Amino acid sequence: MPPAKKDPPKVPGTNITSNPAFDNRILSIPLGQGRRGARGGEPQLSRGYMQTASPEEAPTKQKMEFYTLYFLYNPSAISVSHSIDAANQVMPAYTRSDNDKGTPLVAAGGSLSFSLLFDRTYEMSDSSKATEMRGQVGVAIDVHVLYNMLGVNAPQVLWNQASASGGTSGDASVDAKNITGIMQMNPVWIYFAPKLQTQHIQLPNLSKMVYFGYVNSMNIAYTHFTQSMMPVRCAVSLSVQLMSSAGWS
Repeated sequence: MPPAKKDPPKVPGTNITSNPAFDNRILSIPLGQGRRGARGGEPQLSRGYMQTASPEEAPTKQKMEFYTLYFLYNPSAISVSHSIDAANQVMPAYTRSDNDKGTPLVAAGGSLSFSLLFDRTYEMSDSSKATEMRGQVGVAIDVHVLYNMLGVNAPQVLWNQASASGGTSGDASVDAKNITGIMQMNPVWIYFAPKLQTQHIQLPNLSKMVYFGYVNSMNIAYTHFTQSMMPVRCAVSLSVQLMSSAGWS
């Protein structure tokens, strides 16, 4: 009987499940550009975030890691498109047989695209944050969480073959440095408008600017660096294939 397969060792950095908070100075709103907080304090920005989607019933034995990417600001423009794909289309309810009890798990015939800005200027220039990750690597920490979420940092597991002498067949091995950077179809939730989500709960997800799908295109432009080439600012452009969220939460 072959030995049980072992879980591969953790890749460094995969335990970083969310990007750290941004400096309050970059979140401030100029006087008169926003309403005061509930207690008369400074105006607060409404900011969105992305999260790993969790299957209600795990389809495989592989455990999914859960990540959250907090936005610095909401995108200045959000583009959403919907279309009908006759070759891959969910038929309306009135055309389906009463015996068809299945739940469609298909592309929703729509796409989403938006751009994000990450800026760690204050963290990188503040000596009091020199010992923190955000003050050492700048926006690389934000991109790192995005990479984790999309599977870019997922380790490549190699299963050892049985040796002629009956060795360690079935053992899982992975070199922590052997990361190929393959983006995976990891489903995610994207939330843009917090007040729509909390004050208008009678609306469905799409009407509340809550989107479900997988990122099929990502572009990162690093624009500012320190003298030691640490990235201080970057722009991230994402394109998302919208999906039916049945079976996911």
